[in-house]
Amino acid sequence: MTRLKADLGLLSVTVFWGTTFIVSKLLLSEMSLAVYMFYRMAVAALAMTLIALKFKKAWNKQVLRHGLILGVLLYASYFFQMWGITQTSASNAGFITGLSVVLVPVLGFLFYKEETPLQVWGSVILAVTGLLLLSGANPFKWSVGDLKVLICAIIFAFHIIYTGRFSRVNNVYLLTAVQLTAIAAFSFLAFLPEVQTLSTISLKNVTLLIYLALFGTVFTFLMQTSMQRFTTVARTAIIFSMEPVFAALFAFLIAGEKLTAEGWLGGLFIVLAMVNAEFPYQSLRRQKQKS
Repeated sequence: MTRLKADLGLLSVTVFWGTTFIVSKLLLSEMSLAVYMFYRMAVAALAMTLIALKFKKAWNKQVLRHGLILGVLLYASYFFQMWGITQTSASNAGFITGLSVVLVPVLGFLFYKEETPLQVWGSVILAVTGLLLLSGANPFKWSVGDLKVLICAIIFAFHIIYTGRFSRVNNVYLLTAVQLTAIAAFSFLAFLPEVQTLSTISLKNVTLLIYLALFGTVFTFLMQTSMQRFTTVARTAIIFSMEPVFAALFAFLIAGEKLTAEGWLGGLFIVLAMVNAEFPYQSLRRQKQKS
């Protein structure tokens, strides 16, 4: 597996995550967040567990421990994001969540002495600028909600870092299954007070939830866990900054939502960040030196 193929696999994750925004918006207009999270994660955990059963011989305590850590981190990031977004604007929440692009290489260096090349830092700057323009957020005016979303971004950055580390030493199918099962368990606890809504889900919403579970959750997290073994956590964070670009694109195609000129420019900056991260500067230098 080459790094380019791994990065393209991670890019496919952002495509499917991009579709989940508009689909989730449709569902959350008809059901509570607790109901939405439980159904989506329960179906995803069940499907992923059935897939992972064929690898049960690779099961061990390390897979369980690492999967639980990833599950706790991911659920905590969801929790703080949803808690914070009730006290700030969607644009600020989107921008601050995207700051994980910066936090991943910073935290990777502080805690694990992982160095990030200048080329990647250039992409980080482009990506953050793009996120700011795309979201239209005000980075100079912070509220309590913004700080809660910042906690989400920090936790999600650690999730990316640990996914890269754990995926190299565990069976990725079992690791993903444990992670999603942990999230489903936490979601069930939040869902218990609303268990009476079980029979009120329409067939259309069931179809949308199954799509989110299988393609927006199982495929995306399995692909992330599988592909991060072959690339760096900093590049992963840059690639994940493409998520709001695809979210805006699908919102336009499905719901007719329009981007401002600044939003289009922000999307261009994020695409340039991706291109810059992948551009083979070193290979070109070697060719020039040989010639």
